[in-house]
Amino acid sequence: MTIRPALALGIGMLAFAFGVSSASHAVELDPKAVAYIKAEDFKWRNPPGEGPNNGVSFWGDGTKPGFYGGITQWNKGNNFSRPHFHPNDRFIYVLKGTWWNGTGTAFDPPNTVPMRAGTLVTHHAKGIHWDGAKEEDAMLLIIGDGPATNTPAQQTEGMFDGKLNPQFVTFKAPDQFVWRDPSNASPTNQTILVGDPSKTGIYVNINRFKPGSFSRPHFHPNDRYIMVLKGTWWVGTGTKFDQNATVPMPAGTFVTHFGKQVHFDGAKDEEVEVLIMGEGPATSTPAEQK
Repeated sequence: MTIRPALALGIGMLAFAFGVSSASHAVELDPKAVAYIKAEDFKWRNPPGEGPNNGVSFWGDGTKPGFYGGITQWNKGNNFSRPHFHPNDRFIYVLKGTWWNGTGTAFDPPNTVPMRAGTLVTHHAKGIHWDGAKEEDAMLLIIGDGPATNTPAQQTEGMFDGKLNPQFVTFKAPDQFVWRDPSNASPTNQTILVGDPSKTGIYVNINRFKPGSFSRPHFHPNDRYIMVLKGTWWVGTGTKFDQNATVPMPAGTFVTHFGKQVHFDGAKDEEVEVLIMGEGPATSTPAEQK
């Protein structure tokens, strides 16, 4: 049987594509260095849409002392908590939707303050507040030092004046973030939202990678927890730098970089933003083997 040139070319291209696909799928990350969960694999507490809210725990245990983090989603339909407080500060990044907040003991949802996606909110220790969702779901990434017990406050009659008590709740909208490079011309950029990564304590920052920007193999002294906010982030492990030996982490993926384990990461053909959380110091030690 004679194979026509066009058909032979098609078969050759198919074989090449299959080879590339097989090679890309063959990339495996060192599980001692990096772990990840894609959004479709999150272990939610309840079935979707059931109850006023839902949750996913990523690390720690909010009922006990220690660093914890996870997602709370308020389901749409005017679902709100009642006035309450927590013993320690809680840092909340609004991943999706609009989250509505009020402070004080007068429960008055119609006059709450909107926190839109991309906003960083702090619920200060022992500050009385209440919050929830109105016409759309509100998905929140919440971190803090446990225990994160919820103590009800004595609810009172009256109206909330629409002004948050800054001793109880503060927030930064995305247009208030201060970036290291305001011009955004550098290959990578960063804004620090909570704490100081160079010092002891909780920190939260957003790192931005321009297309083609990668870190080289390195490690950090402590675990780091990362949520991919925008684009596809590519992650590799080991001391040899190879962009082709990376695994794609699409937006919505939760990633853990374990302390003292070598990895590298960055962006390929699109801009990427990742939200990074941890306990400092978050020094970066080079580990590339050339």
